[in-house]
Amino acid sequence: MIGAKRTSTGGSPMADGRQRGRRSLLLAGFATLVVLSGLGVGVATTTSETGTPDTPPPPPSSSPAASASATPGAARTPGSADPRSARQRIAQPRANGAWPGSQGLSGVNGDPVLDTAAVRAFCDARGRPCGVAQTYTDRTSWKSMTRGTGWTFELFADFDGVLVVSQGLVPEDSGDELDDCARGEHDDDWRAFGTLMRTHYRGDSVVRLGWEFNEKTSSWRADDPQTWIACYRRAADNIRATNPEVLLDWTINAHETPAGVCGGVSTNCYPGDDYVDIVGIDNYDHYPWSPTKAAFDHTATRPEGLTWLYDFARAHGKPFSVGEWGVVPTADAGRENPDYIQWMHDWFAARASHLAYEAYFSDCREGGVQSSLFRTDEECRRNPQSAARYAALFGA
Repeated sequence: MIGAKRTSTGGSPMADGRQRGRRSLLLAGFATLVVLSGLGVGVATTTSETGTPDTPPPPPSSSPAASASATPGAARTPGSADPRSARQRIAQPRANGAWPGSQGLSGVNGDPVLDTAAVRAFCDARGRPCGVAQTYTDRTSWKSMTRGTGWTFELFADFDGVLVVSQGLVPEDSGDELDDCARGEHDDDWRAFGTLMRTHYRGDSVVRLGWEFNEKTSSWRADDPQTWIACYRRAADNIRATNPEVLLDWTINAHETPAGVCGGVSTNCYPGDDYVDIVGIDNYDHYPWSPTKAAFDHTATRPEGLTWLYDFARAHGKPFSVGEWGVVPTADAGRENPDYIQWMHDWFAARASHLAYEAYFSDCREGGVQSSLFRTDEECRRNPQSAARYAALFGA
C-alpha cells in the first residue's frame, strides 16, 4: 500500500492510502517506513525447511554509530539485542518450525493511525507484543518525503521495536521524475533522508525503497528498468552516505507484473546484491485468492509468488520479508479466509531461519482491502474467524 494525500484528524497530520489498483491503504497519522539498506544483514539459521543444514547469510556489520539508533538514555542488558536495532534483531537465531517464537520479528502497520498506540492496540489484541512496526512517508513532494518527514519517526519515538519505513522513489504522480533521480538531481534529498533517520535515533531501521514498483498504479512504476534501477541505486548510495546503518528492502507486489513493467518479470528490476539487504514481497489473499491449500501452494510457487521470490532471495544470499499481507474479503474471495492466516503462518514457520520480518496489514478504509482483524468501529468489516485464527497462531 502506498500513502498519498495528507489531511488532519484531531489536529494531527495524517496520510491516507493511495489507490493501488485492487486495494488502497488508510494511513491515518504520519506515514513513514525505514529503508533496509544492503549492508550485509544476516539471518542466523539452524536447519532448512527440508530439515537439512543451512549455511547462514553473512552476519550484519557492527554498528558504526550506536548513538544514531539507540534510545537516548536507555539501559540494555549486556549481550542482549537492542529491540530497536534491525540489524541485531534480524541476526537473532531462529529455528525453523515455529513463528514468531521468541526471536521472530512479527508486527503490523498502525491502523487507524500510524503511531505506537495503534500498533500496541493490535498487538495487545493478538496477545503478543509486536517486534516491528511498518509505516510510510508522506510523498506530496520531494521535501515532504525526505527532509520533511520527521513526524513519521516522532510518532514512533516510544515504540521499543524495529521500525520499517516504506519510501517511494519519487513523489506521488511524478513518475516522469525517475529520470531526474537517475541523473542524480535528487542526491541531496536522499542524503537528507538518511540524516533525518539518524537525527531521530532510527538509523538502524529498514527502508522498503521504491516498494511495489511492479504494481500498475505505482507512481514509481518501473516501465524502464534501467532508469528505475539507476534511480534506486542513487537513492541507496546517498541514503547510506549519511546513514550507513540503514537496511534496504527491495519489495515486489505479489502475483503479477504487467508486461510493460520490468519486461513482465519483477526480478528484471533487481538493482543488484550490493544495493539490497533484504528481498521482500507484499502478499494478499486476492487475485487470485486461495480457497484451498493446493491453490495457495500453486500461487506461491508461480512467477511473482511468495515461494518463487523467496527462492530468488535465497539464491542471492538475502534474508526475506513479507512487509504487508492479509485477508481481503472485498476482492475475488468475497469473504474472509481464516485458512489463509493458517497457511501464511505455516509458511513463515517453515522458513523462520531466513525470515527477516513479517507485518500484517490492517485496513478499514472504504474501498480498501478491509483486512482489519481487531478493530470494532463502524467503518470496519469484521473478520472474526480470521482474527481468532491469527490470535491463536501469532499470540502468546
